[in-house]
Amino acid sequence: MFMTRSKEDLKQMPFSTPHTREMAKSLAASVSNEDESSREFSAFDELIASMEVWSDSLLQWPPAAAVRATWSEVHDRLASASREQSRMLVVGIVGGTGTGKSTLVNALACRNVSTAGDQMRPTTVHPVVIAPERADLSWLPLQEINARVVNSDAESISQIILIDCPDPDTQPTITSSPTHVVRPSDSNQNRQLLEKVLPLCDVLFLVSTAQKYRSWVVAKELAAFAPGRPMLFVQTHASRDPDIREDWKRELVSQGFSVPIIFRLDAVEANRRHAVGEKPDQGFQEILDAISFELNQRGARRVRRTGSLDLAGWFLRSVRSSLEDVREPVAALASGIRLQRQSLESQMARAIGTELVSCRSAWQQVLVTDVLQQWQGGPFSMFLHAIVAIGSLWPRLASLPGGMVSRMLTNSRGVRMVTTVPQWHSIAEIGISQAAVERSRSILSGMAARAAIHEPLVGRVKFENSRESDTIAGLLGRTDAWLSTGVQRLLSTRRAEVAGQGFRLIFELLFSGMVACVLGRAAWGFFYGQLWLGQSSEGTGFLQESLVWMILWGLVLRWLVLMRLRIGLNRDIDQLVQTLSQARPTDPLLADFEEAAIRTSEFIARGDAIEAEWSAISLRLTEHLGPLGRLTEEAACDRLRNS
Repeated sequence: MFMTRSKEDLKQMPFSTPHTREMAKSLAASVSNEDESSREFSAFDELIASMEVWSDSLLQWPPAAAVRATWSEVHDRLASASREQSRMLVVGIVGGTGTGKSTLVNALACRNVSTAGDQMRPTTVHPVVIAPERADLSWLPLQEINARVVNSDAESISQIILIDCPDPDTQPTITSSPTHVVRPSDSNQNRQLLEKVLPLCDVLFLVSTAQKYRSWVVAKELAAFAPGRPMLFVQTHASRDPDIREDWKRELVSQGFSVPIIFRLDAVEANRRHAVGEKPDQGFQEILDAISFELNQRGARRVRRTGSLDLAGWFLRSVRSSLEDVREPVAALASGIRLQRQSLESQMARAIGTELVSCRSAWQQVLVTDVLQQWQGGPFSMFLHAIVAIGSLWPRLASLPGGMVSRMLTNSRGVRMVTTVPQWHSIAEIGISQAAVERSRSILSGMAARAAIHEPLVGRVKFENSRESDTIAGLLGRTDAWLSTGVQRLLSTRRAEVAGQGFRLIFELLFSGMVACVLGRAAWGFFYGQLWLGQSSEGTGFLQESLVWMILWGLVLRWLVLMRLRIGLNRDIDQLVQTLSQARPTDPLLADFEEAAIRTSEFIARGDAIEAEWSAISLRLTEHLGPLGRLTEEAACDRLRNS
């Protein structure tokens, strides 16, 4: 038997037709690639596991839920194919009434197992299961499909289970409406029974004749079951009908089928030859060879593996088709979030920048305090300490504006900006208002709706009370952390301007020079004028004038120090404000939309990655199926969109 042949035997076997010689070459090639394919299918099994995890990852999103629903349609078939790689293939023979389908079944079984009918009345109303004596049929729901089981010892079907499927009876009938055509299968039970039988089949034989190949639209009856199932196409009544294989092939291709070969035979003649012991004619021999080469035990594994690949590809392309409608809206939502965040952050930047510039008194107090901590022991340092001490005697002079920024500047380490119960008015100083936030959320809500993103993935435009406090607290916390760090960096930059010993020495010398002049002038008047020349004392007028000039000189030097500290302050503030976007302080305000956009984008991207991985595996694993056709992936996706 063909299934026991080795690779070398297959190369040396004589074959009766060009078709059978091509099938032998294909099978010999597949034998040599068996081990490599097994390794590749381990990767395919891992990919199937990834597909299941992916399909379960975002069920709150309707498009992802649709992906899960589609996955549930194919998961059981993929799992079954993985478990039953060596089980006999179930081959379903399907055809319209009068196409010679049952006669072909009788020829393959080498006995009368099914009643042949006429061209108008369906005769196969119950499935007929033809199987070898040793075949295990326990897994088939025979009672559910009301099937009749017949055993056959015919060598042609010794490695398969054959099912003569109920006639779909696809002859059209014109109703009272001249524009409406009704299929009789819509109104009888044959079609419903056929839909129970087809999911059990691994391979489909599609049978038609010269009279019916155009009127029987195969896709309308079998499209839901064709993905992942190889097919053989057979024209019967060869002795009396013209050869319509080329025209039928074009018809099938237009419906989305890949059709390598269409077999042409006469089942009545095949039955006659078997009855008298004659050799089968060429047409019937080709179909026997196709069954022997492609559907034997080794072929069963090959067919199931390729069918699993096709089915997985159908699933991925089907869900990609459904996700295409939301791909652009999801990307638009992500872009919209960036724009709204930038809008809110620009409002914050303007408000905080204005506040920082207006708080010069706060900057001055902080910077002078820092200078005093570094400058100790010199006359000018003592003068500065005295100015600060005098200023502290008047609380009005010592106090600063009560804003958040000012309060932060009074403490070199920053202060917490979060109030006990944060409210919208508590963040008005930093440029964020409730109206602005709700306007941005309203815009994003519309964009999310176009991407089919709704609750619970995103919240409402107006925050609930409990969430409102947490959101404002998060905004204040982020702003606090950013501003504290930025102010410390800015103050460090300003301190560096006066931290050098040379800079301090200049001011100490200038102030000390004034003190030395006053003391020198006083000493000259006392020692030279009074003691040497005997002049009378000038009184306290000179000392008062000297004290005034010393204070004025000290204030001038202090002003020069402050000017040095202030030079470039506006530039530094601008640079600080420009870093606001890096802190992303407005994220809590739009966090639900951003998370939804990220999760949906990742879901789509993960689907694309899985499809790319499937394509790579498919290129390595796709095996030549000889005469077996299939529904193309594009056609399968079209069937899904139209279903």
